[in-house]
Amino acid sequence: VLIDPDTLDTLDDRQKSSGLAEAVKAGLIADPELFAMFEDFANTRAPLDLEKIIAASLIVKKAVVEQDERESGLRKILNFGHTIGHGIESVTGLLHGECVAMGMIPMCSPAVRSRLLPVLGALHLPARVHADPEEVYHAVLHDKKMGDGYVSVVSVDSIGSYKIQKVDPAVLRYGIDVVVRL
Repeated sequence: VLIDPDTLDTLDDRQKSSGLAEAVKAGLIADPELFAMFEDFANTRAPLDLEKIIAASLIVKKAVVEQDERESGLRKILNFGHTIGHGIESVTGLLHGECVAMGMIPMCSPAVRSRLLPVLGALHLPARVHADPEEVYHAVLHDKKMGDGYVSVVSVDSIGSYKIQKVDPAVLRYGIDVVVRL
């Protein structure tokens, strides 16, 4: 994989923020120091060290993929925020990272959520969207993580750790209501 951080200069701010949502995700699920970089940015607005963020994000992803090349277990953590996020994306047409950012919010404990929301705000990522919650819910029901009447979801109760669990899709309906409003 070749990564040229200078390429980011060709993107508008919205696209950059969207991409950073995936780095925030990596910090939340596996790297508290990475997430701390975003918290520092939210508190000080000092420039982000994008090269350091990219490297830290890749380390998380590489470690996960090396341990689970076929997505049979651990690799599912890379889907954090994606279950509800994909539902929002299919209904609204917002950028992928914007939707993943919103999808992470209801999957965090209240303590983590209180730390995540200022980070999303500082990155100009949405915390809510105007859409039909029922449409989003029906889109979630067609997600690839749905099987045997349950959805496999990743949640974060403390920064740097995660849980993978199968939940009834009705549980996700509450999460959708946290971020989707008519």
